[in-house]
Amino acid sequence: MLQLIDVSKVYNGNVVLRGINFELESGFAGIYGPNGSGKSTMLKIIAGIEKPDCGRILFEGEDIAGKTPEEVARMGITIVYQIPRPFKNMSVIENVATPFILRVSYREAMESAMEICEFVGLKNKVNLKAGLLSQGELRLLEIGRALAAQPKLMLLDEPFSGLDVENAKRVRRILRKIKREGVDAIVTAHRMKLLRDIVDVSYEMRGGKIAEG
Repeated sequence: MLQLIDVSKVYNGNVVLRGINFELESGFAGIYGPNGSGKSTMLKIIAGIEKPDCGRILFEGEDIAGKTPEEVARMGITIVYQIPRPFKNMSVIENVATPFILRVSYREAMESAMEICEFVGLKNKVNLKAGLLSQGELRLLEIGRALAAQPKLMLLDEPFSGLDVENAKRVRRILRKIKREGVDAIVTAHRMKLLRDIVDVSYEMRGGKIAEG
C-alpha cells in the first residue's frame, strides 16, 4: 500500500529525515521516538503538506511525492494533527459533516456524520460547538472528521499527546474499532508502550532515522 524509498528532508541545514525506508502493506504501524526525531515531518511528507528533498513515496503503486495535500487526500490518505484544528464556531456534527457536503445531499451528509459521531463516542455532543469540547473530545472529533473523508490510510500524529489516562483510553478504544473496520494507519507516539496493544508493527525513530522496534 505505502512505501517510502530513501526519503530525506532538510530544514535550514538541519537534516530532519535521513534516507527513510518504510513500508506498510496493511494494518496499523506505530512510530515512536522523542520530540524532534522526525515523526511529524514524515507524516506531513506522506500527506503532501511537506515535500521531500529526495526520495520516492509510493501509495498503491503511484508516486505521490509531488502531489498537493488535496490530491493526496482524494487518493484516500488523511492526517489527524497533534493539535486539533476544528471549526470552533460550528457544532460537532457540522464539523464531521463538512467532508460529505460536496459529495451527497445535506440530509445524507448529516446522517453519515451522525453515524460517525456515534462511532467515536460523541453522539451526546453533536449539537455542541466544537470550541466548547474538552481536549479529549476534540481529539475524538478530529478522528471523526478524518473518518468522514472515508480514508484508506490514516496518519495519526501523537493522538495521545496531552490526554489524561481516561481520555487516552477512549482514543485507544476508537483506534481499535477503526482497525477492525479495515482502515490502515500509521500512529506516532513518544513511547512504544503507548502503541503496543494497537499496532501490528512498531518502529523507533531517532535523529531522522528509522528502525523496526
